[in-house]
Amino acid sequence: MARRLSPTRTIIASFATEQSTIAAGQSSALGEYEEGLYVLQLVSGPCSGIPSSATTPLSCSLSNKSVQTYDKGTHALIHSIGRAHGGPITDLCHTGVEGNAVITSGADGLVRLFDLRVSAACGASSAAAAANTSKALSRAVAEVCLPRKEEALSVSIGYGGALAAVGGSRGLIHFYDLRSVGGPGVGNGGTSSNTDDRPSLLGTYEDAHTEEVTRVRFQPSPDLSGTTTSLLVSSSEDGLVCTHDTSKPNEEAALSSVLNVGTPLRDVGFFGPAGEGLYCLTGSETISVWHHDSAQRLCDFGADVRDHLSNSAGCDIGYLVGCTWDGNELSLLGGNSEGNAAVFRIDAGSMTLSHTMSGGHKGCVRGFVVSRDVIQSRHRVLVTGGEDARLCEWHLDGEQQQQHQQPQQQTSPLHVAGRHPPSSRLLGRERGPGARGGGPIKHSRKKNPSDKPY
Repeated sequence: MARRLSPTRTIIASFATEQSTIAAGQSSALGEYEEGLYVLQLVSGPCSGIPSSATTPLSCSLSNKSVQTYDKGTHALIHSIGRAHGGPITDLCHTGVEGNAVITSGADGLVRLFDLRVSAACGASSAAAAANTSKALSRAVAEVCLPRKEEALSVSIGYGGALAAVGGSRGLIHFYDLRSVGGPGVGNGGTSSNTDDRPSLLGTYEDAHTEEVTRVRFQPSPDLSGTTTSLLVSSSEDGLVCTHDTSKPNEEAALSSVLNVGTPLRDVGFFGPAGEGLYCLTGSETISVWHHDSAQRLCDFGADVRDHLSNSAGCDIGYLVGCTWDGNELSLLGGNSEGNAAVFRIDAGSMTLSHTMSGGHKGCVRGFVVSRDVIQSRHRVLVTGGEDARLCEWHLDGEQQQQHQQPQQQTSPLHVAGRHPPSSRLLGRERGPGARGGGPIKHSRKKNPSDKPY
């Protein structure tokens, strides 16, 4: 029994169109939104992949390099960053008290921190000049430029807003100290009011990956309060997922485990009651789940996972958007080019359709966040953003949804042959075989007093 959802509210993030690259008289094979703006990412809170509080604002990045922030309750636009980067925005997350700051990373090599309580007017930027940005960028509270013209591909905030981890295009992970920037309530309670503050580079992990670091994420605290632990996960185009205990004094000691997924990765995140699981999404639209401490693969749903999901949902599922962990269930969102989407519950060795969504988007869904309802906190609210520049709100719980029965051949969950039955716990004692080339890291007890942090 799945629930069929229609959007309860819709926001048009932008009515503008980008300059056309199609010659006069030619038609676009991609439809009417070829020239429109896309919503690239959505964020609400410091930790992605878990529900955020009802009071945390909602921010989205657009394909014109701008960032819009909305009040989650009223959906009113409360802050706008006209030009956050000189190149495409690759990632963003909230930090500070009640998410009152947003930090972004870009293909121009910049990592920039914006205070959502003050205007982000365009102005000069020394870091932007170092990145050879031709046009003036919106004013940031703080910013850094990665060395050697490296692109900043992902950013995550840990230690209560004190530390920024940045994944780069040269296979490096950089760490920046945010404690002294941004003023009260931004970063980790710094007191500086100087908008030219530059976060200091604490160190760099150089050996974990050999290709682009596509995602870095700090592990959310088990209570899902929005704080993080010291554990950082990184994924890369080299097919490896690495976990690092950033409280250790150097990279060798910090490396905890290596998971060999075997294909380029685009997203990774934690799940489980203690954050002991990892979900891994690849560029070829496949998904696998792992136990990171032991580096054991729990389940690989195979190269034909989209065919099985399409049969279950009763509509085409052409791509996997991402996963979310709500404290009890791990869910996957998939969609198609027509704007329809579906939510699937992931169990040990199986996926089961829980919601179908239609009538909201007119193009591909690019990102989503889950939060708690403003009035009824136990109810989950899903907000999606797509290539039609729309933000759509969907209520996953409550009485407004209409339940419908799929045809009998579509209701059975996706099972993986030779894996756990659907009744098994996803993170139970039995685990599938681990992939070759990975495993938990065993460290010697020898100490080197000259080692530096990170």
